[in-house]
Amino acid sequence: MAVALFDMDGTLFEGDSQLRFCRWVLRRHPWRRLHVLILLPAVCAAPFLGGGSWLKRAFLTYACGLSREALQAESRAFVQQELLPALYPELLARLRAHQAAGDETILCSASPEWWAQEMGAALGFSRTLGTTVIMGARVPLFPRLAAPGNNKGHNKVLRLAAIGISRAEVGYTDSAADLPMLSLCRRAVLVNPSPALAAQCPEAELLHPARRLKQLRFVLGSLLGL
Repeated sequence: MAVALFDMDGTLFEGDSQLRFCRWVLRRHPWRRLHVLILLPAVCAAPFLGGGSWLKRAFLTYACGLSREALQAESRAFVQQELLPALYPELLARLRAHQAAGDETILCSASPEWWAQEMGAALGFSRTLGTTVIMGARVPLFPRLAAPGNNKGHNKVLRLAAIGISRAEVGYTDSAADLPMLSLCRRAVLVNPSPALAAQCPEAELLHPARRLKQLRFVLGSLLGL
């Protein structure tokens, strides 16, 4: 049985699902837009407080206080109403072909498992790995990330090894951050790669599904819930 590894954000759909979920929550709970008052200082402090992992923890302040049940309900609705309609048809067809062939399909994303797990279940992935956020009954102000931390870069290799995956037939991604994951794969498929990433993987297959988001507007609108 072959193994196919899929990144999520920018690979299965356009844009970052963390920004999309932030926009989703802020639109439904407008008062949470106050999170920018915490986020902006956190961005400035990030180089001194742990870089990307700290920034992710600070970014999640928009969800502070949500109960576990409310978070699950929001995540499920978000996947059904926001992410599934945004899927690239080309990538969905590739996923379905792997599933029809009996391959083990693994969704491996840096996004929190809050909605990554919901997305994996909705699409029928064999297994889903996302960033595990530590929380109790409610989301804390600066939630900690379970070891090995943000599920990005080499941490994806560690998480895959923990479930017994050391080699794969193919890996799908849009990001140079996934080069460690691609090192496990016999083949690579790059989705709308940057010229630099394409140059680093000269033998990779390239897919160019249509993109529609205007990035600056998307980022600012997501942070403000617009």
